[in-house]
Amino acid sequence: SEPPPRVQQAGLLTAIPIVLFVGPALGYYLGTAMDRRWQTAPWGVGVGIVLGFLSSARVTIQLIRQAANLNKRA
Repeated sequence: SEPPPRVQQAGLLTAIPIVLFVGPALGYYLGTAMDRRWQTAPWGVGVGIVLGFLSSARVTIQLIRQAANLNKRA
């Protein structure tokens, strides 16, 4: 059976800090690898972090919308 909407909502909202950390961290890691491979420092790291923040923001907005929809059902 499915957990109550409040529990689902808490799970979604708890995931937000993780998403906000992982996106830029992954961007930094991939940007560093790109800089090493093609000697483009510091552009790879900068672009990677910016793209990581943007993707984290997008996922965060999706999670907030899902939590709001669960709140409407509750």
